[in-house]
Amino acid sequence: MVSLLNRKLWRDIGAMRGQVITIALLVAAGVAVFVGSVSTYQSLRAGCELFYAEARFPQVFVTLKRAPLTLVARLNAVAGVLAAEPRIVREVIVDAPAAAQPVSARLVSLSRAGDEPLARLHLRRGTAPAPGDARSAAVNEAFADANGVKPGDEIRVLLNGRLQAFRVSGIVLSPEYVYAVRPGLPIPDDRLYAILWVDRSAAEAAFDMKGAFNDAVVALAPGADAQPVIEELDRLLEPYGSIGAIARRDQPSNRFLEDELNQQKVMSITIPIIFFGVAAFLLNSALGRLVAAQREQIAALKALGFPTSALTLHYLALMLVIVLIGSALGIVGGLGFGQAMITSYHGFFRLPELPFRLAPWSILAGVAISTAAGSLGVITALQAVVGLAPAEAMRPAVPMGFRRSWIERIMPGVARRARRMMMLRNVAGRPFRSLFTVVGIAFAVPMMVLGIFWRDAIGEMIELQFNLVERGNASITFPHPVDRAVLRDLARQPGVLLAEGQRIVPVRLRAGQRSYLTSVIGLAAADELRRPHDAARRPIVAAPDGITLTRRLAERLALSAGDLVTVEAMEGRRRRRDVPVSAIVDEAIGMASYMDIDTLNRFTGEGKVISAASLHVDPAALPALGARFKNLPMIESVSMKAYAVASFIDKIAGLVFVTAGILTGFAAIITVGVVYNSARISLQERAWELASLRVLGFTRGEVAGILFGEFALEIALGIPLGLLLSRGIIALIARLHSSESFQIPGVIAPRTYLIATAVVLASAAISAIIVRRRVDRLDLVAALKTRE
Repeated sequence: MVSLLNRKLWRDIGAMRGQVITIALLVAAGVAVFVGSVSTYQSLRAGCELFYAEARFPQVFVTLKRAPLTLVARLNAVAGVLAAEPRIVREVIVDAPAAAQPVSARLVSLSRAGDEPLARLHLRRGTAPAPGDARSAAVNEAFADANGVKPGDEIRVLLNGRLQAFRVSGIVLSPEYVYAVRPGLPIPDDRLYAILWVDRSAAEAAFDMKGAFNDAVVALAPGADAQPVIEELDRLLEPYGSIGAIARRDQPSNRFLEDELNQQKVMSITIPIIFFGVAAFLLNSALGRLVAAQREQIAALKALGFPTSALTLHYLALMLVIVLIGSALGIVGGLGFGQAMITSYHGFFRLPELPFRLAPWSILAGVAISTAAGSLGVITALQAVVGLAPAEAMRPAVPMGFRRSWIERIMPGVARRARRMMMLRNVAGRPFRSLFTVVGIAFAVPMMVLGIFWRDAIGEMIELQFNLVERGNASITFPHPVDRAVLRDLARQPGVLLAEGQRIVPVRLRAGQRSYLTSVIGLAAADELRRPHDAARRPIVAAPDGITLTRRLAERLALSAGDLVTVEAMEGRRRRRDVPVSAIVDEAIGMASYMDIDTLNRFTGEGKVISAASLHVDPAALPALGARFKNLPMIESVSMKAYAVASFIDKIAGLVFVTAGILTGFAAIITVGVVYNSARISLQERAWELASLRVLGFTRGEVAGILFGEFALEIALGIPLGLLLSRGIIALIARLHSSESFQIPGVIAPRTYLIATAVVLASAAISAIIVRRRVDRLDLVAALKTRE
């Protein structure tokens, strides 16, 4: 018996090879997304943790104005502190003649030739500056790769108004700058922002910091809580201009890395659940219908003495073969998906090693979920057949009890033709089968939308952040607050059409037990070049007696409009004030807050000063203006929108598009599998009825028209339902994937809906062509045979 059933198994697989392949592809898509996503997350997490451990990445970071080195002993004595390392850190301008705008850089001092007690450098090429070598500098790898810098090259830096040349001694990586981003900008631009490490002697001479430091990194003792340490460090360093110690979680590079890891973790859960859920549902439905279509074969085998257990194992074996084929393809696809993702991350995060490691448990979990879903479909279908007596099961199924429905009563007479009534009654007479088909087609639509919508989200982020909020095409920052009168000088520069100033103050916002270290941006009511917007895209003017928060910041602090928040300035006189939240605004990048600039200046007690400026410049004049800004010591950094947008697309959008492209491919596989199997199994289920119509005189085209008419009706119902499902799924994905660094807008462009619909319709058309050929070759005698 076993050999006979095995022979039937392989014959069934050969006869149904089209369905076997498409069902296996459904499994493959689910397994690939699951395995690839989980393995990518674990590979990223392992690479990050390994580098942090090897490089002794600190847990606390402090920035201040100036403190004597004698204070380091007191920092080391703070309870919970394992080690404190003082440094000199300053933002500088690099003189790069080939660059279209000033190149900004962060200069960091070294005390032990890169082998630092904390934040040790990882050498890629060359060496770090030796102790006492004041003429050499190490450069971060991202900047070196983007600009073709190599050891032995000369790099010139503007230090306190003096141009000083350094020899590049080495190319390095640092755990602090895995994601090297300029202060105030969440988007890296490796062409225009560098990290330079020099010996402490060079930094002391350049910035008059002999025997002093303005930055410190701190390692905590095992098991120590960071918050009490931060509070004590703030108390000790407040007289020395500390702007507040931060934990590793809020260190800019690590925060973005953690946000991306969290997003990847969410992706490794949510998107595979969606893909796997849809694939499992379709696998269950397809195999269930496949088994039900062999009702008479099962009954005949029972009549010949085959026990129910043997038949159950036979169909479970059929399911297992399909699942194993799909899982094998899925593992290969997941390996390719994960490797493509890790490759795209290589240029995004600078880690010494980032190999792709396949997570074995994800393979076992993927195969187990697919097997469970397939087994459920097989067993459910078998129960409806094996419970019948063989003689009864071998008879054709009892015809459906048709009756005139309300739809028929409202249809005009000309529409109530025989073939149309057949289609309508067959769909209505098998409500559960029709419902499963409609739902399967409906799920195919959001699968496609999920892959494509990322382009819509990126476009919306660029529109919101760079066209609505930041409307200038250039911005500059100053190393310290300057008189607002400098705006008149900026406005006189050739090509500058409008110049507006902002005051940016580092603050700690407190709401109950929650706090967040950020910056508040002071804007004037009449400003045009930076305008926060609410959810309805209406511009919001900063209230003169309140603070405006971005939505993500308000959520982090659990605040709503009208609530009070404590604003503590982290520079100057460190004043503190309770102010109401006047409005909540939506921004795509970062977690900013806004106040009226005059109110902010009164709060800090510094008079009418600004620390940054937005410019609207004639595009033709931007290159000359950038070249002029290179030689102005009063300017700390310059950013031009065109380069910022290009960097955003290159870094963020490029990474997202890799994922989106792969997901779109898997979604297309699911779509084709759903539609083809629905059409193919419908033909198998209806073979007897369609052959009867042929005998009664219907032509091949008329018979095919009835079958495809039912299918078209199910597609017509499934696509609108799928479009509705898409909105809910995308809204959920957007919310789960948003982070402190980026707010993903859950927008779907009409073009995306059209593409998803077109893919479903194209799949239906291809399936119809394949099935039509089978209808034309239908063996009437074989189809009409019944066993009595």
